Amino acid sequence: MTTVERCDALVLGGGFAGLAAAIRLASLGREVTLIERHASLGGKAGEVRIDGFRFDTGPSVVTLPHVLEQPFTTLGKPFPVAWRALDPLARYRFASGRTLDVSRDVDATTAQLDAREARAYRTLLEEARILYEAAAPVFVHGPPPTLPELTRYGLRHGLRARPWARLPDLLRHHGAEGDVRDLFLRFATYFGADPFRAPAILHNIAWVELGLGVVAPVGGVGELVHAYGELARSLGVRMQLDTRVDALSPSPGRAPEVHVFVHPGSDAAHGVTYAPDVVVSTLDRERTLAMLGRSPRRAAEPSLSGMVLLLGVEGTHPDVMHHTLSMPARYEAEFEAMRKGEMPKDPTLYVSLSARSHPADAPDGMENWFVMANAPAQDTAGRGVDEAAYAERILALLEARGWLDRNAVRVQRTVGPAHLATLATRGAIYGQAPHSLLATLRPPQTVRGERHLRLAGGTVHPGGGIPLAVTSGWQAASDLAGVPVEA
Repeated sequence: MTTVERCDALVLGGGFAGLAAAIRLASLGREVTLIERHASLGGKAGEVRIDGFRFDTGPSVVTLPHVLEQPFTTLGKPFPVAWRALDPLARYRFASGRTLDVSRDVDATTAQLDAREARAYRTLLEEARILYEAAAPVFVHGPPPTLPELTRYGLRHGLRARPWARLPDLLRHHGAEGDVRDLFLRFATYFGADPFRAPAILHNIAWVELGLGVVAPVGGVGELVHAYGELARSLGVRMQLDTRVDALSPSPGRAPEVHVFVHPGSDAAHGVTYAPDVVVSTLDRERTLAMLGRSPRRAAEPSLSGMVLLLGVEGTHPDVMHHTLSMPARYEAEFEAMRKGEMPKDPTLYVSLSARSHPADAPDGMENWFVMANAPAQDTAGRGVDEAAYAERILALLEARGWLDRNAVRVQRTVGPAHLATLATRGAIYGQAPHSLLATLRPPQTVRGERHLRLAGGTVHPGGGIPLAVTSGWQAASDLAGVPVEA
């Protein structure tokens, strides 16, 4: 039996974008209900606790902390999470045997490079700064840009962004080869791109980490989710967890009706139809449009997905830092395989040990390893890589590269594209792949013909990652309420 409930403001999705939207709407006096499919908040930024180990299951690199503090400071609330600045930012271990500790101190980084590499590194870091500082006010920190704003950006900065060039061309132009090239290429994957097909403008992402720095929230990303959830609840946001959105029914002159299933798969499952005044959907754009009965004009190429192993490891490994990268012998091969829908034989392995910054995340004498490798998104029929085989390959590579003795693994759990497909279409973390200049522009937060609906999250403006998700949710809610973003 399905019941119908009238409500004021409805937010779909309990990740950072949804929580930010709910906080913004509630702070403006709306009565907000938040719908989340899973039994806990966080969305892609989930958290798992197993046998004394705590793991973040999603994003682990945290940048732009002032953006994450903004909802609290705007409301005059103290920000409850402590930051620990990381320096070095990350350790890179290359197939050549070289280890490079990348620091915000450029001299400390370039002291590990030869003279040619050091020149390329400094030049590319400065280029990333220039590109970021030109692009950020238009494409990151403001509302979706209008045509006049795009035109002004193009006239002032367009040629510097080398719109005709790919990212590898830009790096080669500035003298980057080998390990330095691969280091800078990797940042395009933060936007879900194949770096060998990414436009040159995505080089600006490197400045966010290398220039502005990385912080570790004490208690992990899960502590940030908890802080946002508590702020939302303190403002009266009603949390409807373990509730699946099944359909959106357009309602002329009103927000779409939202059909949900509460406690799906349980004996207590029941349907509810919400008739809200306004809706913010942080479900990915393609999924939201499909629920409205609309099809995209063309099938978009999906962004990268990911394969994560959560490992509770006995012993300590001092050569593995909070953020450590193991780079493959030939970076191109990783993406050649994924273009075919195959798992790479020799992928980049990213390891995050939050216990380095917060020892309580693992029992004494043990470590919590978050290990991630890129993976192709599922195909249109929902088929993806063999996750068990890929997990086995990753473990074998960790052992072969001398990182980890598999006999020391006490806890193991996998989070792969199949799980991510419950959060994003085909498990594509960032929606459409940004493999052209036009595709780097995230779709707008509006839906034609739906005045009382806004979209937020990583598949729309301004893009993916925790700070941008928060920005997206805040902007969507502000626009829906008719309030300037800055207010």
